[in-house]
Amino acid sequence: MKESHEFRWGGLAGIGALVLAFIGRLVMGNAPRIGESTTTIAGYLSQYRAQVLMGALLYAIATALFLWFGVALATAFRRADESGDAPALVLAGYILISVIGFVGLSVFAGMTYAMTAHRALLPIAAGPYTALAVMGTISGIAVAVPFGASAVAIMRTHVFPVWMAWFALLVAALNVLAAFAVGITGGVLAPDGLLVGYLPGVLTGLWVLAASGLLIREHLPIPTAGTRPVMG
Repeated sequence: MKESHEFRWGGLAGIGALVLAFIGRLVMGNAPRIGESTTTIAGYLSQYRAQVLMGALLYAIATALFLWFGVALATAFRRADESGDAPALVLAGYILISVIGFVGLSVFAGMTYAMTAHRALLPIAAGPYTALAVMGTISGIAVAVPFGASAVAIMRTHVFPVWMAWFALLVAALNVLAAFAVGITGGVLAPDGLLVGYLPGVLTGLWVLAASGLLIREHLPIPTAGTRPVMG
């Protein structure tokens, strides 16, 4: 076994993704809840047009960095477990999340631009605004894929401490449970409510932060080259 020095940039990308996502959320200001009136939602998009577009851009960059982090994570697992499927599922999961994120952000930014440039469309702004919030809630199923696979990979390889595996399972379970709240229209369990809209995201960010720190420390037990058994 040796210490790998190839994952520091992936860890920095993970932290950068969290920082940019946090800044993007602050830039967008106090976004209205999906249960608020059409007038309130239309007024927000009209008044905060520039901030919404800038926030979407920051989120898009954060998504690209998040994918970089996922690739580094999957590589660490693959080098410690060359025969398992979990590393491939981790990589596929991060790609899936990134695709959903880019599509959602592009649609949100495009909707905001179109409706503020053609103000006759603002009265229907609540429709796509709400639909995108619901889309984000359902995407919790996709988020659970790489985190569940990461838990399995950690249990198999011990690349990270075992508590990171249990933490990943908790994140995966909360994201799945949040997706089942998609039919609730009000309260803390609504798609953009406190428990559904924020708690899974905060715990997901904390896990990414912890994993990024471990990648940056470069104390991962990765097998040395040449240990793969000869086939045939």
